[in-house]
Amino acid sequence: MPFPNDATYNKESVIQLADAIMANWKTDASEVPDLDVGQLFATIKLICEHVSSIEKYTEVDKDMQALLAVATATSWFSKEQTEKLDEWLEEVASPDEPEDWLPSFPEEETRQAVLKGLGAHTAVVTIDKAGKSIDIGYEGGSYGQGKHDGSVRITEGHLRIYDSRYPGKHLVSHDDLPSNPADLKWCMQSTNWDYGWDEEEEKG
Repeated sequence: MPFPNDATYNKESVIQLADAIMANWKTDASEVPDLDVGQLFATIKLICEHVSSIEKYTEVDKDMQALLAVATATSWFSKEQTEKLDEWLEEVASPDEPEDWLPSFPEEETRQAVLKGLGAHTAVVTIDKAGKSIDIGYEGGSYGQGKHDGSVRITEGHLRIYDSRYPGKHLVSHDDLPSNPADLKWCMQSTNWDYGWDEEEEKG
């Protein structure tokens, strides 16, 4: 199998490169057809530099992990190159910690955002640090469909309104997720919402 020395950081290229190495990884470099160790190392280096430049690397790339693991297991590279491969392998296996967005929503400011955004009479904020979510139960609020009791739920991926008049159904915001209470108030007053069903969330 030829070595794709023009490989870049994409799933297909990384897998092709890993397959090419894996087919010969126990063979001495001098006996592997078309192997240019310097070029191979340079290709892997460019790919790893691309991964390092990713602003939010929050999930381990298993294909990259496999590529680097098989590369460092060969006897083809110099001591310095092998140490660098090991370093890259450790980096690829260590994703960035997800940003903790909960502190950006102080309890009182968040409560006021829902009171003002929905014109609610009361609001109670519950912050779930373990589950990374915020629930704001309110009474007498309205998003334009009449006064009602309900709750607002903020997670890392969604902003939803649950209207107690419609069990099993919720509103999903299609605006950018709020990053602070001021954004939350703005979203509450936006018209960019659509309906979703709770069973869809459970299936997903």
